[in-house]
Amino acid sequence: MPTTPARVLTAMKQLLTFELGAVRRVSSALVLAVLSTGVCAAQIPGSTWRYYRPGNTGIQGDYNDAIYVGPDDDPWIGGYDPGFEEGGVAKLVQAQNRWINVSNIDYPVIGHPDITGTTRVSDIVADASGTLWMATWRSALTMDPAVGGPSLVNFASASPALANGGARDLDIAPDGTIWFALIGFGGSQGGVIRHTQGTSDWHYWTGGSVPQGGNGWPQLVWNVAHVSIQPKPGGGYIVWADSDNSAAIVSFDSDSQLWTFHEFSYTPGSLLELPGKDCVDDSGNLWARRFSHFSGSDPVFSLDYRTPSGTWVVPPQPTLPAINPPIWAFTAYGDGQALLADGNSRIWGFAGAGWDDLGIWGSFTSTSSVAVDSLGNVWASGGGGAAKRDVATGLWQRYRVSNSSQYDSFNSDLALDPATGRVFACANAGPGVGGMTMFDGVRWTGFNNDQYGLGEPWPFPTDNCQEVGVRLSNGHAVANPTYNGVHEWDGATWTDLGGTSETVGLVEDSLGRLWSLGPYFDLRYFDGTNWLLVPNNGSWGVNLQRDPTRPGTIWASTYAEVIRTDGDYRYSRDYTQFPELNPQSDIFTTVAAAPDGIAWLGSTQGIFRLDAESGTYDYVTSLGGISAMNASPLAVTPDGLLWYNVFDPYGTGPHGLVWFDGTNAGIYPAPRGGEPQWGGLPHAQIAALEVRNVPGGYELWMSCLSRGIAVLFVPAGSLFADGFESGDTAAWSVTVP
Repeated sequence: MPTTPARVLTAMKQLLTFELGAVRRVSSALVLAVLSTGVCAAQIPGSTWRYYRPGNTGIQGDYNDAIYVGPDDDPWIGGYDPGFEEGGVAKLVQAQNRWINVSNIDYPVIGHPDITGTTRVSDIVADASGTLWMATWRSALTMDPAVGGPSLVNFASASPALANGGARDLDIAPDGTIWFALIGFGGSQGGVIRHTQGTSDWHYWTGGSVPQGGNGWPQLVWNVAHVSIQPKPGGGYIVWADSDNSAAIVSFDSDSQLWTFHEFSYTPGSLLELPGKDCVDDSGNLWARRFSHFSGSDPVFSLDYRTPSGTWVVPPQPTLPAINPPIWAFTAYGDGQALLADGNSRIWGFAGAGWDDLGIWGSFTSTSSVAVDSLGNVWASGGGGAAKRDVATGLWQRYRVSNSSQYDSFNSDLALDPATGRVFACANAGPGVGGMTMFDGVRWTGFNNDQYGLGEPWPFPTDNCQEVGVRLSNGHAVANPTYNGVHEWDGATWTDLGGTSETVGLVEDSLGRLWSLGPYFDLRYFDGTNWLLVPNNGSWGVNLQRDPTRPGTIWASTYAEVIRTDGDYRYSRDYTQFPELNPQSDIFTTVAAAPDGIAWLGSTQGIFRLDAESGTYDYVTSLGGISAMNASPLAVTPDGLLWYNVFDPYGTGPHGLVWFDGTNAGIYPAPRGGEPQWGGLPHAQIAALEVRNVPGGYELWMSCLSRGIAVLFVPAGSLFADGFESGDTAAWSVTVP
């Protein structure tokens, strides 16, 4: 791209400089020629992205298929959001009530969100070195838990069968080989895979007309749900696997290297299935379901265990519901001890004498995994989060996205508290779950009806939140539960401030007055006792911003009018006063306030730069060569950059987050066609943006409609046009006839 010498740019800007009280008009051709020379790359040098979504905060989604309890008794839980295929594993550090997240949002090595199943961790097992092995529907992962995400290795490319096998279970043999049970996924067959560490060998067994893998693998078995490894008394081991497509169990003897097919029959003692993922206890006993007898015409099955010597033991039986399957999750541990979850999400524990009822871990849930720590506390997880049963109290504590995560991908608004660093966001995640979230930099707190004692109440007859703000005078949060007025939260209780039932903007002015902009000709401020209406002829409200210079003053944008006011003083322009617009079809978008009476106003036809002090304006259809059509100005940052969101509803583009420094512009493009963007703007439309000053620069916190919260860090002094100084938003002027 050709460059323009700094002295020429300076001369051009001098030519276009605005003089107070008059507008110097130049031709459209000259304007476009001047601005096109300033197009820059999309990225500001040194800028970085991070994201907060259900898939990489807290428990990481409400689908949690795997639990591994580490030596420190803290659990690693596999979780994912099936709507966006985002997730991985998360560790709950219980002593600090915080989560360590390892997600494909932050670590793309886990897998691409366009590949269904890539994030769905089905089982987690530690090898002798402490490395975690994880089975996923599309691969296997390893991770050093002390290092976390940077140590991840993905084995999808090592084995085509593993990449498409739908691995649901894994176990590690005494010789260090890793065994996977595959049920098949995406049209592929399942089976069993053995991986020999230190080599490239991934041996695959599956059935069909010509069984693959050899070693006597049976023709009738091609999908496998569970695999467990039982040590043999004299050394060696037996691999037990149950068929998901036929009533049969297969076993592999490490000494003979042969498979044996145990076809089910209605003969007492015939093997039916393994009850779950971890069916061998610490003493080497293998648990399995076997046929016992008929009760009338109904078959009766027994949950028994086989000792390492081959003897079957029939212990007391659990009372299971008449649901098929009756056992949804199972784990064996200790010496003949076991846990199981029945089809009603009730957990049963066996310690030798009988099965104890440990209660239901979560209503309206399905169970995928159960586990126990060294103290006897029990964990369960599945569809609906996870829960821990305290061995001392017998009480279950439930963990879900609604009380541990940024639990919504559809945040309509967010607000920052500069004094404490807290972030508040609207959360409209679903029936009975929506409300508000708060982030203190370490943990997320949910304000909703499903926070299970780990959050704050949401005492409103709605599960949605339309608008949220922070009162800078006292640090209190204010929110508009949809159609339920404005309410203030002081850190402990909610106070009803009344006002309009619905608002699209909440902001406090420099005098401590709270302003609200409603959707229907409704602009008002709260004086501490009453809401006082301010004239507004602008129809549907769009946004509010605090004026950075004039005391007690705000800017308000509506579809048809922009206003700068303190309640008495009033600067107003409606769309009939701009000949560039067609009052029959064009509307205003958002307004972004700058110092000294300057504001940027977006519209369907371009951007207006308003000077409320002089009463003049400038208008452009592009800035720095990037379109300003359908633009939504978002903020003017401390370095003087204007940030706006451009989105073409007709799909021709551009779409993204644009910066403009008076001469140069660049765009952080949004994804097209749903293509995820690691390290970029995650969604084309930005619902809200707030600026936070941080050491070394500032951050833009953005609510990106269906893609949660994105944060862009911009280093201080990273980009300035020649002669365009920090805060100098009046250094240029362009007018198009």
